[in-house]
Amino acid sequence: MGTSERKEREKERKKAMMLEAAEKVILEKGLDQLNMDEVASRAEVSKGSLYLYFKNKTELVLGICEKASKLFAEEASKVLTKNLPGIELVVMLGQSFLNFVREHPEYFRSMKFFDNLKESEALADSEYIVRCQDNIQNSFTCMVRAIQIGMQDGSINDDYDPRELAVLLWGTSDGIVNLAYMQQNCPHYELMQDHQISLESVFENYIKLIGGGIATDGKKNKKINDS
Repeated sequence: MGTSERKEREKERKKAMMLEAAEKVILEKGLDQLNMDEVASRAEVSKGSLYLYFKNKTELVLGICEKASKLFAEEASKVLTKNLPGIELVVMLGQSFLNFVREHPEYFRSMKFFDNLKESEALADSEYIVRCQDNIQNSFTCMVRAIQIGMQDGSINDDYDPRELAVLLWGTSDGIVNLAYMQQNCPHYELMQDHQISLESVFENYIKLIGGGIATDGKKNKKINDS
């Protein structure tokens, strides 16, 4: 291994340590409490070193968003390698998204932060913006492809436009996850608690509802109800 390769590996190692430290702060204290001093301390680097990699808090959160969106895009791509009817691929993608956020709520928070910044000038000179957008586009393309496969194999109703249906599924699933992980003190969440409605049950029934709604008659009562 050459000197340049060793330096690049060391650079990536330090960057990963900084991101992991930031993720822990977000997970423990919330996104609003994230600050550069604490991240540097937890990563055991100087504040100056941290600023060499991330010039401000926004860049740091976008770095987490890039990592998160890349990981999920990879998970979505794996789903498409399975030899299954399209309707089952769509259900698996939905389950993968919900499980991903359930396991990594700090990633979801960083991705929502990215969404809120899209119209901001703060993104204009960020090196992470294009990477985040590309990763998110790749995940969306996986959903479109799964729907197209379903329309081709007859498991999904082909009355829909695949891209419009993907947007619908993307938006509604994001809303369910937002309710569960971003708004735990909102009236809807308190209502669920009052009526003893579990989040797991909501997730499962959401998948069944969406899957049953887009499936052809021959697939509605087979795999969807078992998912």
